[in-house]
Amino acid sequence: VFLTSVALAISAYKLGKQKVLVQELYCIETLARTDTLCLDKTGTLTTGRFEVTMVESTGIPASDLLSVLLSVERKSTHPVAQAVVRYAEKQDSVPMEITDMRELAGHGVEAIVNGRQVLVGNIRLLAERDIPVPKELSDSVSTVVVSTIDGKYAGHLLLSDTLKKDAVDAIRRLKDLDVKDIRLLSGDKQEIVNQFAERLGVDKAYGNLLPEDKAAYIERLTAETDKLVAFVGDGMNDAPVLALSDVGIAMGGLGSDAAIESADVVIQTDQPSKVAEAISIGRATRNIVRQNIVGSIGVKVIVLVAGAFGFATLWEAVFADVGVSLLAVLNSIRILKR
Repeated sequence: VFLTSVALAISAYKLGKQKVLVQELYCIETLARTDTLCLDKTGTLTTGRFEVTMVESTGIPASDLLSVLLSVERKSTHPVAQAVVRYAEKQDSVPMEITDMRELAGHGVEAIVNGRQVLVGNIRLLAERDIPVPKELSDSVSTVVVSTIDGKYAGHLLLSDTLKKDAVDAIRRLKDLDVKDIRLLSGDKQEIVNQFAERLGVDKAYGNLLPEDKAAYIERLTAETDKLVAFVGDGMNDAPVLALSDVGIAMGGLGSDAAIESADVVIQTDQPSKVAEAISIGRATRNIVRQNIVGSIGVKVIVLVAGAFGFATLWEAVFADVGVSLLAVLNSIRILKR
């Protein structure tokens, strides 16, 4: 136990220097054995800083639509909502009075704005309310925010997101570590998820997933005895999934407090490439733990046998106990040199 704990503690220190924090030491061993990795998209592999590329309104002026959207979205912490707010404020939009507001997880927001019922969210939200939207929006590879006023379609915004600088390199490094089963899970439309998966080199990509869909998916994966599943996410909606996975990894910079609390590992710099780094250090730690255990047992057995035949003195016995422990500590320090 001592030999294992020393190596894990030094490994945790090394990870901390790399801005990767582990909540418990056993998480390092779990990381080392990870063979299936599932990643959220927005805020994890992408910057999460959306930019509005198009505004189109129907029946009302675009300025009024932006005022409605600003009123509803300004209290949200979602990256898409924040992008809408930034854009509306640049257009000098003025927020309206809200008397009631309700968040619809995975869909959007319902509110009463200036006495009128307003829906703001994704296309799924309008589909569930049987409100038709222009067909071209369903085929768009951009992120779409749609809005209705009093049950009638009022317009939409198109937004775009960008990959983090090290996202492609992160996937490549994970494959180099023989983490072959890499999956992309997202609440975005399947077309958008496919586009990002192709750029990243990820073969398995699943879109249109609500938070409960992600949780159910991870639960099925972890139930398979031949898989050890890690999930990487950042949002509040990812908290249940991080808790359900064998090892949950949260982006600590942009990530929500709920996600960080639920995770086993926290990446402070929000760099996805740190996932591969953490797995690599975990595997090096596991190898050193094995060396320490095998070396310690081997030396003790040799000294015991030598003692039984009268060849071992007190000094050999001391070395088999204290000396071997010291050598194990020195061997564990090699982790810092990686």
